Amino acid sequence: MPPRIPLDDVKRYAWGGAAYRTGRKFSRGLRKPSTKPSTKSSSSVQSRAERIRRQLERDTLEATRRLQTGAPQSTEQDTTSYLSSTPSRTQTQRRRPTAESGEEKRLRRFRPKPPQSFLVKLERARTQRMIVLGRKRGTDADGVPYEEIDIVGSTGNVYQVTISRVPRCTCPDSGKGNECKHKVYALHTVLKAPEHLQYQLALLSSELHEIFANAPPIPTDVPTDKDGDADGKRKPTDGECPICYMDLDEEHNRLVWCKAQCGHNMHKSCFDQWLASQEGRQVRCVYCRTPWELDIGDIAAVKAAGEQTAEGYINVADQFGLSRARDYSGYYQPWARQFEPYSFSPYPW
Repeated sequence: MPPRIPLDDVKRYAWGGAAYRTGRKFSRGLRKPSTKPSTKSSSSVQSRAERIRRQLERDTLEATRRLQTGAPQSTEQDTTSYLSSTPSRTQTQRRRPTAESGEEKRLRRFRPKPPQSFLVKLERARTQRMIVLGRKRGTDADGVPYEEIDIVGSTGNVYQVTISRVPRCTCPDSGKGNECKHKVYALHTVLKAPEHLQYQLALLSSELHEIFANAPPIPTDVPTDKDGDADGKRKPTDGECPICYMDLDEEHNRLVWCKAQCGHNMHKSCFDQWLASQEGRQVRCVYCRTPWELDIGDIAAVKAAGEQTAEGYINVADQFGLSRARDYSGYYQPWARQFEPYSFSPYPW
């Protein structure tokens, strides 16, 4: 049986081909391990320690001499200047301030570009039918403007969207913390906000002033004259109805007119039939194709005729010809299996 190799010899000959061959000789018994301890490493360590000790003694004597003579300590000055000129780790890694002193801070992170989730909600806001029941504008305790918009959703529920520093909605999707399609509809279609502000989760007070200054006027805020037209925007009540092509007889028929854009008149009974025939599409003016805005009296009547749902919402689907069944065709359905023609099947039939 070959002799056992000491651990020190194994460590000493662990590297290189020569060490490998020497270890082979040890294992075969052709060479006996050295019993003398290696003094080369210990002597080098001792000499290095001696040099360091002498350097420390010289530095101590030099510092004592400078203190006695009153000469400036160049070593400390050089060290201080070096430390002051070298930036510390905390200085280099300090977080950049989000806003300067006195500047308003955005309550949510700024979005440099629209995310995919916003584009999905924007597509739903453009294609699904939604109706504006009313708009009301005010200011909060800090003097920041806001606007509350009552919107009829695609299933007939009435939701209230508040466009403020943090836009919110009373729908279930917004209650879960998501950006709902009603908020997107309010900024994109109703208020016509700039594109870079439509997908923000929080707005500054200056941005709110800009949005409301350029938004279409609220019909209830437009001054009316004795004839009832808003600032002369309503067209004369002569001519024919664009739906039934009968004369606009205001004495025998109640008339409605487009308050959002063109101001043309039409019979209310004809417009109600036009409203019911849209079948889920967004209600627009027959002339200018602008989203239709209702009167205050019509809004109150519609809400009074609505039904209270189990979730606590007022549903006016019957008044606007909407279906209460939610259409999930435009939603992502991970549970639905997609079958392709001529796909592989484990069954022979």
